[in-house]
Formats: sequence, structure tokens, C-alpha cells
Amino acid sequence: MSEPQRGTAPRTSFWQSMAGILTAVAGLITALVGVAAFVYQVTGGGSTSAPATRSPTPSVSPREAGAETSPPQAATPESAGDGPFELLFNNNGVDLDADPPRVATGPDPEIDIYDGGGSIQSFPIWAGLARWSRTGSPTREDCVSLLNGFATIDSTYRKGSRYCVHTREDVHVAFVEFVAPIEAGWKIRVTVWPGTAD
Repeated sequence: MSEPQRGTAPRTSFWQSMAGILTAVAGLITALVGVAAFVYQVTGGGSTSAPATRSPTPSVSPREAGAETSPPQAATPESAGDGPFELLFNNNGVDLDADPPRVATGPDPEIDIYDGGGSIQSFPIWAGLARWSRTGSPTREDCVSLLNGFATIDSTYRKGSRYCVHTREDVHVAFVEFVAPIEAGWKIRVTVWPGTAD
């Protein structure tokens, strides 16, 4: 029987050698990279960075942008006025109860106001008018309140003069503004509210 040679180290397996360890580590790294690539594809990137912020857009109104705007809210019948209408004001008078208001072409018992030679006159005498001297345009309720407290039968007018008027027949309420002198009279702007004055 031969004896084992002395000085020879016992043989180690491949996986215990340096080359085996490096091969195992390389395989593990490859597997981890493969798993990470698979997870990345499945989750769609899985980015944890903050989303890109949009640059602020300049503020533009819908009308400037050409977009349709919603129609204004319908006013209640008591606050909605018809007009404004631009009419000739002279001594023939204006019928504010007509729809639309109209200028009389001759003697007409239906008129509500007429030019009495530089003054606005209400017709008939009991119809009433009152000068609006506050800023802005009145509402129907403003005119009713003014007429109930300060009505008169006539008042001297000039450019920019404004009046609330009780009409006859249907007892409508109107707002009359003297715009400018024109041939054969004055141009007035008229708004008429439906319903009665009380």
C-alpha cells in the first residue's frame, strides 16, 4: 500500500475557490439587474421624482380667448327693463306704454311725456316724473321709490338730465335720459319696466 504524498494540499471544490466565488457573485448581480429591469417595465418606470411643473399660463378672460361665455342670468320680470330705446323728443310727445315706445307724429292722447319748450312735461298731469341725480342708472325699484317721494309734473332739462317717469294707462315705470340736441328736438334714451308702478 502506498502512502499519500506529503506536502500536497487537499483539493477544494470549484465553488469554494476564488474563481467560483467570483462566478457566483457575477451571476447574482446579473439576476438582480434582470429583476430590476423586469420591475421597471412592469411598473412603468416607478419614478419617484416630483412631476414636472407646468409653466403658468397668462390669465386670459374667456371673451379674449374667443371662448363661449355663459349667458347672463335672466333678470326677474320686476327688474328687467325693455330697451334702451333711442327716440326723438319734441312737443309731439312720446308714448312710453307702446311696445316699443314710440314718438307721436301729431296730437295723441296716449303720450306720457312731451317737450314743453325746454322742460319735460308729464301727460296727463297726474302721471308724474322725478329727476334722477344719483350716479349710475336706477333700477325699477329705485325709480318707484323716487317717484313716490319726489314726483312733479315738469322739470327743465339739459344734456345729461335723467328722469324716472310714471306712464299713464298701464302705469309702467320708465327711465329717460337726454342724450343730445338733434334736428327738430332732442335724442333721448329710454328704458321701460313692465308691470305697474305700485
